Amino acid sequence: MKYRKDIDGLRAIAVLVVIFCHLGMGLFKGGFLGVDIFFVISGFLITYNITQKLNEDKFSFKKFYLNRIKRIAPVLIVILILLTVFNSLVLLPEPLKNYLEFLPYACIGLGNYAAANLSSGYFDAVSERYQLLHTWSLGVEEQFYLFVPFLFFILWKIKDQRYRNLAIVVIYILSIAVSVYFVEFTEQSKSNYYLLHTRFFEIFTGSMLAVFYHKGLPVINSKRQLEILYVFSLGGIILFSYIFDGASLWPGLNALWVSLLTVLIIFLGREENVNSWGKQLLEYPAMRFIGKISYSLYLWHWIIIATLVEIGYDVNHFSLLAKLFLLCLVMIPVSYLSWKYIENVFRYRWVFNFRVSLISWVLIPLLLAMGLYKYQELQPDTFYPSSEIDATTYQFSYVNTPHLTVKNNPLTKEMRKKFSGVEYFIGEYQNRKKRLKRELRVSDAEVLVLANSHFHAFKQFMDQQLKEKNLVAHVLHERTGNVYGFKNAKERYSELLKGKKFVVVWVRLDFIDFNGTDINWDRWILDEALRQGVQPIFYVPGIEMPSENEARKNIYQNILLGKSTNDGDNLKTLFEDIPTLEYTSTLFEDYGDSVRWVDFKPLMCYDSTCKLWLDDTFALFDKHHITRQFGYELGREYDFKYDNIFEVDWNQPPIFFNEELLKNDWAKEDDKNEIYYQDQNYTIKIDLADRTYKIKKEYSEKDSESMFFFHVFPEDISVLSDKRKKYKFDNLDTKGETIVSFIQKDTFFYGKNKLPEYKIKTIHLGHFKPKGKRFFEKTFNIP
Repeated sequence: MKYRKDIDGLRAIAVLVVIFCHLGMGLFKGGFLGVDIFFVISGFLITYNITQKLNEDKFSFKKFYLNRIKRIAPVLIVILILLTVFNSLVLLPEPLKNYLEFLPYACIGLGNYAAANLSSGYFDAVSERYQLLHTWSLGVEEQFYLFVPFLFFILWKIKDQRYRNLAIVVIYILSIAVSVYFVEFTEQSKSNYYLLHTRFFEIFTGSMLAVFYHKGLPVINSKRQLEILYVFSLGGIILFSYIFDGASLWPGLNALWVSLLTVLIIFLGREENVNSWGKQLLEYPAMRFIGKISYSLYLWHWIIIATLVEIGYDVNHFSLLAKLFLLCLVMIPVSYLSWKYIENVFRYRWVFNFRVSLISWVLIPLLLAMGLYKYQELQPDTFYPSSEIDATTYQFSYVNTPHLTVKNNPLTKEMRKKFSGVEYFIGEYQNRKKRLKRELRVSDAEVLVLANSHFHAFKQFMDQQLKEKNLVAHVLHERTGNVYGFKNAKERYSELLKGKKFVVVWVRLDFIDFNGTDINWDRWILDEALRQGVQPIFYVPGIEMPSENEARKNIYQNILLGKSTNDGDNLKTLFEDIPTLEYTSTLFEDYGDSVRWVDFKPLMCYDSTCKLWLDDTFALFDKHHITRQFGYELGREYDFKYDNIFEVDWNQPPIFFNEELLKNDWAKEDDKNEIYYQDQNYTIKIDLADRTYKIKKEYSEKDSESMFFFHVFPEDISVLSDKRKKYKFDNLDTKGETIVSFIQKDTFFYGKNKLPEYKIKTIHLGHFKPKGKRFFEKTFNIP
C-alpha cells in the first residue's frame, strides 16, 4: 500500500474534534470520539503492516516492537521529563503527588489502568486537572500492540484462508459483544471507558479492513457515488461529535457507529477508487500538516489545558477568540517543534537496536518515575518547601493525636467503616493518662468536639485552649462528626454528651438528612446539649473565595510571581458562602447568648481588607479551607485578644455580627410582602402578596445553555401531588424559558411566574449547566 495522504487528513479531524471538546466548545461536546477514530486508524495501519509481512514471511516481533517504541516512546518521555521538571518547581504538593503517582503508569503504557483507578471519571470537572489523563488512550493502543502480533501470527498458521477469515470475523463479533455487554449491562463506567476489553473492537474494526483490503472489496468508479459516501461518513463524524456528550453510553454501540464511519472513510480513500473532493479535502496541505503533528498535538494540548486549569484558569470559560488563540499560537507551534525536533529525530535519524531502545525509553524512565514518587512519599519535608506544605495539606498537622481503638469506643469500628474518619483525644490527655495510670476512655473527656475538615487548621488552637484549662476533648473528626448518621443517633449522641462540660460544633449540620427524617440536627444537638447542662460552642465558618479556580490562581500567583500583599478588594467575594452566613445568623437569632459563638473573620478582615497572605503563604488550602500555618497565626491572635473559649465566665460578645464587615447584606426584605436579592449579577424578586417571582441574570459566555431550577417547599406536603410527595417540593423548572443560548440574549429573564397558592415554607433556587456544576444556589425562608 502506498503512503495514504488522506489518512493524515483523517488524523487531523480526529485530533481537532478532541481538542475542541476539551476546550469546551459546545458544538463538539462529543469530540472525545476523535480518540475512537485514532483507534481505528491504528488498527488498520498496524494490522496491514503485520499481515503483509506475514504473507511475505518477513515478520519480526523484535523489529515490530522496536518500531512501536521509536514511534511512541521518545516524544512521550521527553515531554514527561519537561513536564516533571516544571511540576516539581511549580505544582503544589497534592497535585504534584497525584502527578507523580500517575507518572510510572504513563511511562509504560498503563495510563488507562491509572485513569480507571481514579476517584473521578473522565467527564468529571476535577479530571481536568490530571495532566496525564489523556495517556489512557496510549495505554489502550500499546496493550493492543503487545497482543495483536501474536494473535495474527497464530491466525496465519491456519492455512485455509476461508477458516482463517471466519476466525477473524468471529473474533470481531465477539469483541463487539463484549463491549456492548459491559457498557450496556454493567455499572463499571470507568473501567468500561478506559480499558482494552471494551475498546478492542474499535481497533479491530481497522484490522478487519486491513485483512480484506485487497481481497474482494468493491472498487468505486462513480465520482458522484463516492462524494455522497464522503458526505455521509464525514458528516456523520461531525454530527456525532455534536450529538454525543459525557452522558452517552460509551464505547459500546455508539462507538461502533463511529468506528464503522471511520473505516468507511479509509476505504473510500483507496488508490483503486476514483478521486473526489472528499479525498482532496483530507489531502489538503493544512489538513495533512495537522495530521502529521497529531501525535505531538494530542500529547501537548491536554497538558496545556490541564496545567492552565490547575493554576486557576478554567479554559472552558475562555472566550472563543481566546480558545482559538490558545490552539493556533500555543498548542500547534509547540507541537510542531515537538514533531520536528523530537519525533522525527528519534524516529528517523538516531538509530537504536531493540535492547538499547527498551532500556533507554522504557525501563530507565519507569525506574526513575517510580523512584521519584517513592522519594516524595518518604521525604515530603525535603521534597516540598515547608510553606507549600502548610498551604496545601493537612498531613503535617502540628498536633499528634492518639486514635481511639475499638476497645475504647464501640462507635469507632462502625464510624471508620461508614465514614472513613477518625476519633482522637486532644488537650491534657497525656498528663491525664499518667495521673490515671491507664488508657483514657471517652467518658474521661470533659469536651466533645464534632469536627470536619475545617478543624484541621485550628487543631493546635483548640489543643492550646484545652491545655490552659486542664481539659481533655474527645474529637469526632472528618465525617465521623456525623454521629447523627447512625441508627439510634439520638441515643448515641445523648450518651456521648453525658458528663461533658462543653460541646464544640465545628461542622455544619443543617444539610444533614438522617434516614429521610425531618430532624433539624443542628437545633436538636444544641437543644440536647442545653437540656443536659452542656455548654455549646459554635464555630462560625470563615472566609471563602468565589471559586476553586480563584483560590488556585491566587496560590500560584504567589509561587510564580512572589505576591505577598493583602488583597484589598475582596471583602464581598470572600463572603460568597451566603447560606453559611444566613444559617449562622438564624441560629444566633434563636439561641443568642446561650451558645458561645467563635468567629475568626474579624481577625482576617478589617478596614475593608481581607488578609489572604501570611509570609508569602496563601491563607486558604482551597476556596474555603484555611491552612494550618494561617490557622496557627489566627489562633495566636485570638488568644491574645479574647477570652479562652472554655472560660467558666465567658462574656465574649458575638463578634461575627461586626457591622463594618457585614454592612453589605446579601438578602434584603423591603417589606413583609417582598423578598429582594441582588448579587453576582442575579436580581431576584419574590412578591408574596402577588404570589409571583421574577429572576434576571446578566449573561456571560459560561451561561450558554444553562438552566435555573426553582423548588418550592410547602409547610404541608399533603398539598403536593403523589408524584412530588416523595421529593417534598414542587418543581417549577418548566415555568418560563428554561434553556437560553448565550448568543440569543444579553439578559436572561426567567419569566414572571405564579407561585403556588398554598403556604410556602422555603424556596430553593439554583442556576446550573445540564450535567455540569452549579453557578449559583440560594435558599429563601418565607416569613
